[in-house]
Amino acid sequence: MTRGYAPEATADTPATSAGGATTCGAQPVRTFAGWLVRAEAAAEEVGPMVEIAIASRFAPRAVRPDSYEPMPPALYVYRQSTPHGHHIGIVCDIMPEAFLDGRVLGHESVQPQRVDGLTRYLATTPQRVDLVSTLHRAGPVVRATLALAPELPPDRDVAGLDGSRHTVWRIPEGPQTEKLCRELGAATHYIADGHHRVAASLNVRARSGRGSRRGVLCVAYPLDGLRLASFDRRVAGPVDSALVRDLLEASFHVRPVADPQEAMAAGIAVNLDRRWYVARYSGERPPGSPGLDVSLLHDRVLSGLPPGTKIEQTRAPIEDLLTACEADGGVLFALPAPQLETLTAIADAGQVVPAKSSFFSPKPGSGIFLRAPAP
Repeated sequence: MTRGYAPEATADTPATSAGGATTCGAQPVRTFAGWLVRAEAAAEEVGPMVEIAIASRFAPRAVRPDSYEPMPPALYVYRQSTPHGHHIGIVCDIMPEAFLDGRVLGHESVQPQRVDGLTRYLATTPQRVDLVSTLHRAGPVVRATLALAPELPPDRDVAGLDGSRHTVWRIPEGPQTEKLCRELGAATHYIADGHHRVAASLNVRARSGRGSRRGVLCVAYPLDGLRLASFDRRVAGPVDSALVRDLLEASFHVRPVADPQEAMAAGIAVNLDRRWYVARYSGERPPGSPGLDVSLLHDRVLSGLPPGTKIEQTRAPIEDLLTACEADGGVLFALPAPQLETLTAIADAGQVVPAKSSFFSPKPGSGIFLRAPAP
């Protein structure tokens, strides 16, 4: 993510939340007035992310405002339950300046075409909200709030299409909300999922002029609040196995292993000619983004393949990728997940990682909130 998300962005600091006044004042983290999906409409409205539809060049589903209940300014506790566990954070409005002055940091670059498509969508109202996921070092107020909320009756408890469950507790404006805003506002937040949504939101805000009070709706998780995985690389075949091996052995220690799990515990798992190997970088790793396994793989191996070689960035099941390699004589590189501390350090340094280097999950449910028209 470059620092120039929206070069036309202004530098004013709004003192109210998008859609309503807030007791959080000029804090970078604020309450917001929006619409919350009605329980009886959730099965129809809560679904896949709008961003995914736009990236796939599909028109997002039309919004039905009568499926939502208008809510006064508030923060929310949001919990998503999946087979992997519970993931719980604070839904809030973060003012645009925080994304431009280093209080919210990203680690990915953005694709202009995707940003343009999202910008056009976000310029419409009302709009179904895809929350941006951020991570931060949670303080005592946040942790106490997240621990207490599940003991209270929720405002919404709805099922997702993928078997997940989405539970929401509203935190009305008041002393507790003020404490949350101050503590969240003092923290550095790291974008986990939603770099393109942030860029598009800032474009919309910049084009609407200095009077706009619209921020970016986020769910702020503790640092350990999400699961971190990686994308694999599959080189479509047929490949020159000798060339691949030469490229690997020029920069990596390569040895055979029994299975990919053993390999990824030690380095990059490579399936070449139906055999598994582990590849560990043999030199001194550069600091920051250039030292990531995915960066070294691209710089030292994939860049040396013939022009026009098709390289897939994928999270498909390993079994499916192996079947594809067997069918066309391709090669698979299964990458271990980067360390979260490494990604935050890269963001702190103002660097970006190669595209499709990290995958945070679960993604927040789309359509739980509806964005109210900006005042």
